[in-house]
Amino acid sequence: MITNKRLYHLAISLVAAVMIWFALILLATITSGPGLKRFFEAFGGSFGGFVHAIIYMAFIFGVLEILEYQRYLKKQNEGFKLNLLPVQDQLVLSPDEVARIKLNVIDLEKHGFSFLLTDFVKRACTQYRNNQSIGDTLHVLTAQIDNSKTEMEGRLEIARFLINAIASLGFIGTILHLASSIGLFHLAKTEEGMPLITQSLNVSFDTTFIALFLGLVLSYFYHRYLEDLDTFYSRTKSYIIDNLISRIYHPQ
Repeated sequence: MITNKRLYHLAISLVAAVMIWFALILLATITSGPGLKRFFEAFGGSFGGFVHAIIYMAFIFGVLEILEYQRYLKKQNEGFKLNLLPVQDQLVLSPDEVARIKLNVIDLEKHGFSFLLTDFVKRACTQYRNNQSIGDTLHVLTAQIDNSKTEMEGRLEIARFLINAIASLGFIGTILHLASSIGLFHLAKTEEGMPLITQSLNVSFDTTFIALFLGLVLSYFYHRYLEDLDTFYSRTKSYIIDNLISRIYHPQ
């Protein structure tokens, strides 16, 4: 599903990639030193470096998407600051106190303090009220947390695609530049031809290197987010079990 936020990220990625590409072309053009010129060309500083621009666009878009998810997850962690549940040792909760916790959570949500944690606590309280079973409440809570985590991980499908796409774009760029180099072989005997062939061959392998490097960087952001996601849901589950479900005492 393409949201307005995703379209915004796509537009930023396109503009940024084109600006980087043209900046590299300009720097390669005005640079007199062969070493610096070769450096800028390696990063796409030529009109044949359009594949580099596509790679930059995919990379920037992927980073923006993951950072957006990170911001959302960081906001959800603020729910732990609300002190929704008692944390005192040896404290037990009666059914009436569980109902009171739910009412407090609902009141907080009405005042704009709505988080995944508040929703899970509210659902756990509701489930216990329905059948007075601690086992069923724990089972339902676990299922709800697992479903929420699966949904969050599903949103990362575009990031997983981009990690693979960037590497593929690098190989495509290599093939295109190699094909271009082969097309210049008839100029090999001329004085002007050899530099053109050498430049094309250099750029062909540069494309793969840049793509693999950026793919690794994006993969790092991706796995860092997965780690934070696992930590959040593990913390959420432990918080509710330790401070709500395991404290419930139903007098006979």
